[in-house]
Amino acid sequence: MRAGNALRKPWWLGVLALGLHPGCGGSDPPSIGPNLVQNGSFESGLSGWWNATDAKEGTASASGEAADFGTFGLVLYKGTGGWGSMVGQETTPHRAGQTFQVQARLKGTVGGERVTFSFHGQGFEVVAEPRWRTVKQLLLLPDSSENVTALVSVTSDNTTVHLDEVSFALAEVARGDADKEEDNLLGNGSFESGLGLWNFWTDASVKEDAGTATTSPDAGRSGYAGLVLSKGPTGGGVSVKQPLPDPLAEREAYRVEADIRGTLGSEGVNLCLQINREPWSGPCIFVTATTDWQHVSETLSIDPELIDERVGLMVSLSSEGTAMVDDVIVKRTKAR
Repeated sequence: MRAGNALRKPWWLGVLALGLHPGCGGSDPPSIGPNLVQNGSFESGLSGWWNATDAKEGTASASGEAADFGTFGLVLYKGTGGWGSMVGQETTPHRAGQTFQVQARLKGTVGGERVTFSFHGQGFEVVAEPRWRTVKQLLLLPDSSENVTALVSVTSDNTTVHLDEVSFALAEVARGDADKEEDNLLGNGSFESGLGLWNFWTDASVKEDAGTATTSPDAGRSGYAGLVLSKGPTGGGVSVKQPLPDPLAEREAYRVEADIRGTLGSEGVNLCLQINREPWSGPCIFVTATTDWQHVSETLSIDPELIDERVGLMVSLSSEGTAMVDDVIVKRTKAR
């Protein structure tokens, strides 16, 4: 492995899915509590839910045609313009650092409809299919709140989606080694809360080669789960990134650690302290993965032009294949 210049690329929130490979995570899976939203099956119509839209002709209603289970389900329609058409309701307060599982049954009327689930500022987007399927994701909420809103929105123009069995529930998750590490600047560095706090990006130009990111118990070096990055033959890379809490200061250096392995044994994995704007530069550690776990640990010094910049820790796969990453740690140290 060696340090060098950063990969120069943007990053943004996306959607994920992927295949798995053997690992060694040994903790129990997340324990899911009761549903925090009332009438998530819509058997009582829209009782407990409010609805809103900034689009022309956006509507929300309960209907038998939208039922996957029981008698009724939610019909959510967005016309043209605006951001979306949504339903929501307030839930109980939560503490900082708690993880929640969002789950629902979803079907589009034609397929391709974009639907967003969010909970107190954290969320994810999915693309509906013209068949019923379960969508499910863990969300880590970094801040406490007395007033937490659960939201479901359709955001694509002139589209209708059906939803049923909507659930927002507290999840008790394992703690990996990075989560137990004192002074780690990253939250969810062991990926026990899915990709909570991490943002996903890929530039693959062919749909079949699209880079993907997910978490899996098969990628867990410690705790229950770890990160899996996969990339086809096109595009420059696939990455997840998490902003650090404070700007970089003069005379600072950062110790970056992670456990990495690949399925081919030749995948290129990069760990970069990357500016959160163009030119997306910053110092990197470049690692060639092996089929066995290897522990990466290196100190990255900060160049003068990065002082006072907002940065994030980016984990990326730049070559074809599948790589697993767990227990990512970033610590502030004295400059060399």
